[in-house]
Amino acid sequence: MKTKITLLLLLALALLLPATAQVKREQRGVWMSAFVGDWPSTPITTANQKVLKATCQKMLDTLAANNMNTVYYHVRAMSDAMYNSAYEPWSSYVSGTRGVAPAFDPLAWIVQEGHKRGIEIYAWVNPYRYAPKSTKWGESPLDYINTHPDWLMTTDYETCLNPGIDSVRQRVVDVCRDIITKYDVDGLVFDDYFYNQDGSPMDLDSAQYNAYKRGGGTMSQADWRRENVNKMVHDVNAMIKQVKPWVRFGIGPAGVVCTSPEVAAKYGVDPSPGRDWQYDQIYSDPMAWITRGTVDFMSPQVYWNTAGNYDEVTTWWGRIGKKFNRHVYISQTCSSVGKTGWDFDEMCKQVDVARQAGCQGMIYFKYTTWRYNNHTIDGKVWGLREYLKKHSFTTRSLSPAVTWQKTPQSYGAVTGSKIDGDTLSWDSIPNVRYVVYATPDSVADSQFSCQPQYLLGITYSPRYVVKPAYRSGYRYAVTVLDRWEREYAPVLAGATASQAPKPQLTTPADGATVTLLSHLKWQGNGSIYKLNIYSNPGLDTLVAQVETSAASYPLASLTALQQGKTYYWQVTASGLNLTESTSDVHRFTIAPLSITSPASGATAVDLTPAIAWTAAGDSTVYTLIVSDNADLKAPVVAISTTHTSYTVPAFKLAGGTTYYAQVTAREGTDSVASSIMSFTTRDVALTAPLLVTPAVDSLTLYSNSRIAVEPQAGAQSLRIEMSTSTSFPPRSSYKATIAGSFESIPLGQINGVGKPVDGKRYYVRARYAYLTAATGTTVQYTPYSLVRTFTYRDCRQGDVNSDGVVNVSDVTTLINMILGTTATDATVADLNADGTINVSDVTTLINFILSGSDDDKILKNN
Repeated sequence: MKTKITLLLLLALALLLPATAQVKREQRGVWMSAFVGDWPSTPITTANQKVLKATCQKMLDTLAANNMNTVYYHVRAMSDAMYNSAYEPWSSYVSGTRGVAPAFDPLAWIVQEGHKRGIEIYAWVNPYRYAPKSTKWGESPLDYINTHPDWLMTTDYETCLNPGIDSVRQRVVDVCRDIITKYDVDGLVFDDYFYNQDGSPMDLDSAQYNAYKRGGGTMSQADWRRENVNKMVHDVNAMIKQVKPWVRFGIGPAGVVCTSPEVAAKYGVDPSPGRDWQYDQIYSDPMAWITRGTVDFMSPQVYWNTAGNYDEVTTWWGRIGKKFNRHVYISQTCSSVGKTGWDFDEMCKQVDVARQAGCQGMIYFKYTTWRYNNHTIDGKVWGLREYLKKHSFTTRSLSPAVTWQKTPQSYGAVTGSKIDGDTLSWDSIPNVRYVVYATPDSVADSQFSCQPQYLLGITYSPRYVVKPAYRSGYRYAVTVLDRWEREYAPVLAGATASQAPKPQLTTPADGATVTLLSHLKWQGNGSIYKLNIYSNPGLDTLVAQVETSAASYPLASLTALQQGKTYYWQVTASGLNLTESTSDVHRFTIAPLSITSPASGATAVDLTPAIAWTAAGDSTVYTLIVSDNADLKAPVVAISTTHTSYTVPAFKLAGGTTYYAQVTAREGTDSVASSIMSFTTRDVALTAPLLVTPAVDSLTLYSNSRIAVEPQAGAQSLRIEMSTSTSFPPRSSYKATIAGSFESIPLGQINGVGKPVDGKRYYVRARYAYLTAATGTTVQYTPYSLVRTFTYRDCRQGDVNSDGVVNVSDVTTLINMILGTTATDATVADLNADGTINVSDVTTLINFILSGSDDDKILKNN
């Protein structure tokens, strides 16, 4: 419940974001495939090639006009090629006949035309899928049924390549190398096809697994299968980083992963909400890829709405991306739009949730359903694409920069920039792109720092035609955008850039030890700063890079930093017509926030321990959570304090129990959490409970009364049983296990089995449950208490102090309730039934007493 409430709060915060949010760094794309009828929607022939080329151009124009910036284009659906492959046959989905070339190369065309419009093209590859069960292919000499039938695994659903064969893994690597070598793609992406989708019987690859075992392998067959996929992912990534390191590599797995607590613990993360079917069915383990750093991004297929668990799953993915310093682009289907719970506002809400979660983009499946979803809203026909542009994607954006790779070179500013009529041009720089800004003449140069509202377009060539709406009243600036998405200094058309003054690092002092709540600060005259943080003094390993217009940055926002480690940082300054200059390098060490007492793993800890932790700052608020669950759910202690210690009150902790604790420090919006520690409390010898309500036999208890026992320290829970029979039969007795309290709920609130009946005589007993170090998690029980009897009567409304009569003493008790000196029971205290307990209830009670009614009269609510 607590997790759900937290997620709802995050969603509420997300919905407070302005509907016209301007986000400069965000990947916004579509999955596009001939296999699903996007483009080409029919085989390419000599007769229709002009029409199909024009159709592609129009589709790309539509994407650009709606502020989208990326296409995941399907190039390999079933061990075939929608491009000119050196290894596999042309796909029938683009030519009509497998193995026969179409009239033009669709990948070459979409790369060329996409880049003309500043749109990035990612090659979408299915690594293992070969054919549906009903199809074996074979039309081409290159089909694997002809060349490598031993590579194929067939089930009732489909035929796939066998990931356990080394030559299959190498073929996937070679295919991907062929694509990125021949074509200027910006990225390469797999979707969720690995082992056979319907599951793969263990005998399909038993020969390879048995050979692995004979070679000394120790993994189970399931783990071995997952590791086969992991090796392929590793090898593809390593090849890309060697051949074209700027090409981003990612995977779009099924949306839910890592739901198993054991798997989550292996990777040091919380389990994901939802159900993970892929781990044991197609042997896909996305957490292995992201934790090993063998992908640049993930695009999980979170095909639910916010009434389902879209918000929970997306929030989980956002945390994963931050923790492991990789991008997360949420993939979402457009096929559900128009169904219940899937209106256009829902799609905008999903964008807000993803942004609030820290994800860096949205990819829609598929192009045609993104493009042709139209609905009438308030009498106007809207397309989904138009609605998203108006409410979510209000300006153009750049894809997020790759911050975990050190680029082989940096760039200055463009030279020779000029405007001739409606055409901007400048000197060419090899293998980069350019960003064009149009700044209104009313905006001073000093106020310009490449904001998204001024972003006019992206181009792969050193020229740009200005649209008519921006041809007067604007100044134009151009920046270099390298293939890793890093942007450099802006230069106005006709201007010559000079170097910015060198920034000076001011805080912390070089070599200082700081906490994650500290801020890095510097001085400089630039309007754009890049903060670079490295893990080694040689500056070889880039840990984080951020761009900011401020001269400071909070360490808490750099989620890749780890407590207890030393880092090296420098700042690069630039600005309008100011090329980059770089500061000296300084070093800092992050002091860990940690619980110091009791020691982690301590045993025989007192039941009222003083929990202490390290200080994180002068204006820090700490939140301490203690729970008997390792995931910190259902905490027994949850407090906030400005102190660095807290003594747990009596009766909060059970004896012989292992507890888990974590402290979070906050200053403003910045926060940092300690690692989770554990301790085990001392054993306690408990005795049978002593009933205090009823304390003696034959009392009358009312519906606002509670069965209560004398507290004993160290109890894990209290068992209360109530029955009309001394044998306490299960089918007719009330039996409740209560943790964290020594009394039942009010008798009048008991429903179901054992619900008390007015005027009947009842027997009651109780016992404690407890743990000991010797018995571990096996619960022990005390003897039962003495059995007491009572007669149950419906509650007298107004009998606030539960003494059986309504009189002046109840007025005193009610006033104390309102003043907060006595616990409030709404069952008897809300006398006027308005939902609140206040002075008007006192007036109602006094009027009742003064009405002359005798003490046995029950005050009724309307």
